[in-house]
Amino acid sequence: MMKPPIPENEEARLQALQSYHILDTPSEQDYDDITLLASQICNVPIALISLIDSERQWFKSKVGLDIEETTRDVAFCTYAVMPDSARPFIVEDATKDERFAGNPLVTQNPNIRFYAGAPLLTSDNHAIGTLCVIDREPRQLTDAQLEALQALARQLTMKLELRRMSVLLQESNEQLQSLSLTDDLTGLYNRRGFMLHAEQQLKLFRSRRSDSRLWMMMADMDKLKPINDLFGHDEGSAAIIKTAELFRQTFRAADIIARLGGDEFAVLIINAVENCDRIIAERLQENFDKHNADSGKSYRLSISFGIVAIEFDDTTSIEQTMKQADEAMYEHKRNKKDLRG
Repeated sequence: MMKPPIPENEEARLQALQSYHILDTPSEQDYDDITLLASQICNVPIALISLIDSERQWFKSKVGLDIEETTRDVAFCTYAVMPDSARPFIVEDATKDERFAGNPLVTQNPNIRFYAGAPLLTSDNHAIGTLCVIDREPRQLTDAQLEALQALARQLTMKLELRRMSVLLQESNEQLQSLSLTDDLTGLYNRRGFMLHAEQQLKLFRSRRSDSRLWMMMADMDKLKPINDLFGHDEGSAAIIKTAELFRQTFRAADIIARLGGDEFAVLIINAVENCDRIIAERLQENFDKHNADSGKSYRLSISFGIVAIEFDDTTSIEQTMKQADEAMYEHKRNKKDLRG
């Protein structure tokens, strides 16, 4: 058996194959339908969608064959993926072809005699595999059968291209989502957006002395889990959205408000006065009390929060300041529990 050739464009061809994210995926009806059509049109017992990886040929779909893959060195399809192989690669009788006469796929099961493989060509003309038909007897295909095999291969390539574009679109959407600065549920900044803007404001604050301060507030919603458990997650989401609205009512447009995740919120209060912590606490309580009085809900919205000042001469980072505010918030939460007894 002769050693199969390696295409000159092998590296680019393998990169093209990987871009489809199809190797080792489960069987799919759309692909199986194409394979079945190929076997019926060409009147052969075996038909395969074969993808040529670096060391193997892997079958995305198969009719008349039970194995999932073979090593590449015995693959007839290796010859069909050579550059400029636009037409099907055909072997009418493998026992009379010196390239395949000693091939174990010829001398043993499945006892290949006839092979015809239409290459699957990408838009960059890389052949990543074949739609192939196989018989255990020597034979020829009619012109009509060859044309149909090539037409099915083109349809298969289009399906693969749509798959690749779908994967690229999904990856792009995931990247955009990871780059998003806002929380999908509330429209407030998310953690990434908060950190980005808060760090910019901290640098600006420390670039010149002024009479005003920055203040950091960390807050948790009280008893969100019981709301979810008793009334369902839709109601829990509604409670989060309403809490975000109350934060918007309480703070100014210049302040940086964020939902960090779950029931956790953060606010960087810009250019605030000396007694900001007391003023904010009173304003928050008023807004939450008014909502609870008017909402008609059988539960009350409330939050625990902690507020700390950021001094001009301080060297703490945003993360450290958030931790300080977080500690103050948990102290507030503990005090509320003690008051309730």
